[in-house]
Amino acid sequence: MITPDYIEWSKRKTLSLSVMKDGNVVVKAPIGMRNETINHFVEEKQAWIRDKLFLINKTKVKFDDVVHYQRFLLYGNKYSLILDNVKKIETNDKFQIIMPQKIDREKILKTLKNWYKKIAKQILEDRLKFIESRIKLKSSLLRISDSKGRWGSCNSKGVITFNFRVIMLPPAIIDYVIIHELCHLVEMNHSKNFWKLVETFLPKAPELKMAIKEYGFLLSLFNNM
Repeated sequence: MITPDYIEWSKRKTLSLSVMKDGNVVVKAPIGMRNETINHFVEEKQAWIRDKLFLINKTKVKFDDVVHYQRFLLYGNKYSLILDNVKKIETNDKFQIIMPQKIDREKILKTLKNWYKKIAKQILEDRLKFIESRIKLKSSLLRISDSKGRWGSCNSKGVITFNFRVIMLPPAIIDYVIIHELCHLVEMNHSKNFWKLVETFLPKAPELKMAIKEYGFLLSLFNNM
């Protein structure tokens, strides 16, 4: 049986289980709860834990170079970073991100993060407008964020916010994120009606909902930069 790496005790009333991005299995439990109760809870969740750990290990193998900033994602494709005699950051058809040689090496990642934010605004604004015209839902404003925990959000005023890291995702998943948030203009929840609406515009939504989980690690990239 896969056992917890550590247990967090608090005044909470219920048990919860999490598999962290580093693969640690964490149980949050009420103070004083019997170990037998916790062990039984974890035992019932073994299949779920294995699925989570499998996905984490798969991601580590597939995206190890991205996690360690050796290569960078754009539209789901991996790009190598090179310094050359250019005036501003640009990309080419060889899947390379080219940066000016004069940039201080210690500031490369910070500069790259700012570049991602800038092009995210352009890319997502254009794609949002296109999709809005197709599904006849209209937001009031687009914002770009540096959220550490979510791809996007939509508030009651129709303001849609996208994490700049969304442009690192494959195009089909980018569209899924956009449609997902636009549907919140109609259903401000994740009810059955909400998911039915999403699938009306995007029949492959259930597959894409699963596929985006593989990219959850991206939300941790460029933090503290």
